[in-house]
Amino acid sequence: MKPTASYYSGAFVIAACLILTVPATAQTPDSARKIARDSSLKAASDSLTKITRDSLSKSGFAGAPYVQYAPETEWAGGLVGFYYFHLSHDTLPADIGGLRTLPSDVSGGTMYAEKHQFFIGILYDLYFNHDYHLSGGFHYEQYPLDFYGVGNYSPATRIDNYTPVMRGTDFIFTKNLSRSLTGEGFNAGIEGEFRYDGILKSDSGGRIANGQEPGARGGNSNGLGAIVLVDTRDNIYSTQKGQYEDLEAEFFGHALGSSFTFSRYTLDLRRFIPIAKDQTLAAQFYAQFVNGDQPFYEMEGLGGDSKIRGYYLLRFRENNVMLLQTEYRFPIWWRIGGVVFAGGGEVGHVISDFTTHGIHPSAGIGLRFLVVPEEHLNVRADYGVGADVKALYLSLLEAF
Repeated sequence: MKPTASYYSGAFVIAACLILTVPATAQTPDSARKIARDSSLKAASDSLTKITRDSLSKSGFAGAPYVQYAPETEWAGGLVGFYYFHLSHDTLPADIGGLRTLPSDVSGGTMYAEKHQFFIGILYDLYFNHDYHLSGGFHYEQYPLDFYGVGNYSPATRIDNYTPVMRGTDFIFTKNLSRSLTGEGFNAGIEGEFRYDGILKSDSGGRIANGQEPGARGGNSNGLGAIVLVDTRDNIYSTQKGQYEDLEAEFFGHALGSSFTFSRYTLDLRRFIPIAKDQTLAAQFYAQFVNGDQPFYEMEGLGGDSKIRGYYLLRFRENNVMLLQTEYRFPIWWRIGGVVFAGGGEVGHVISDFTTHGIHPSAGIGLRFLVVPEEHLNVRADYGVGADVKALYLSLLEAF
């Protein structure tokens, strides 16, 4: 999990940057299998890491508070901090900005929201000799959410509200097979997820309380899989050119101590095309397909601040998900920029459930304020509109 930095967090991160007065270095690849709310702690710690750590410095500490706003949490705030150090003597090629050692870091954070969501987590990003990279984390959360049911045609109003408790760990272990002039290049490796979920409470008489949804009684979700990443983005915070390709296959079963048996395949494709000075056309295609008895709280879905903005987080969820979204990013004046975005997505229990009539559209506009020009780090405000909903998001970093 990763508490999202937001509207005011840019000021907090800049304050930490000014206090520490240390320049920045490299970044790590994204993981496509995380749902929207999981991006927050990593976003905050990555931003702070990028701004504060120096590749020529052997180690150091940094930290900052942050604030966010989203319909699922309303106002939320917390603390994030990290310690960076060096495990490796490997260097990046000179044509990627000079010889620089790859810094590792361990970060942690906690968040509490107006709607009583609570999270605490520890993340690690470790670079070893010979281009090996290990990242992951340990997480605990209680995250009350409205539940609209499972399927592509959920009602306009919630049918339940539930409070899950989750504790677990995950990891990604990769080796770099080919470097690129920008981004992480070509990486491949293995990944794992080991978590326990329980339902602390839900609406009396609802589908979850009555055990009518898969996983309504909770249990262990333990899986292992393979991951392939290709990343040539010039900047992961606000990309102007490059591409990102993420392919993952994970398998959950009783042999690993899992209460559920299913396989999950994820594809995340992003393209960033510069069309004029400081103007970019960005596009993302995202798909996830699952076979087996996946619990409802593990299901991917539409909604939130990164996957089809405007809809409530996981408003539509199912075993299979596909979405396409695009953005036009452009400057307005000084450090202020604008975004126009549109997209659509659909969920289904089997592939044959997908039809052109079941697509949920989304469109909107946004403003960007460039808080750290050297790193293209933006504070964003997005207003998204769906078929029967609308939502405002205040956060740090782009949706994709």
